[in-house]
Amino acid sequence: MIKGIGIDLVENNRIEFLLNKYGLKFAKKILSNEEMNDFLSSTSQSRFLSKNFASKEALSKALGTGLYREG
Repeated sequence: MIKGIGIDLVENNRIEFLLNKYGLKFAKKILSNEEMNDFLSSTSQSRFLSKNFASKEALSKALGTGLYREG
């Protein structure tokens, strides 16, 4: 059953700013270990992070869980 439809957009400049400010610490909060490997070899790390963040945010909203992860 579909409960709703939505669009999640991420401003790449904001992700790029956070990545420059916090470096890998920021990326590690969003990415799994496997995704981190792909991220580190990506030619556009901010774009890679933006896409992953937007898709995870959309899924968490659909499931009603949010993105918060302890640790």
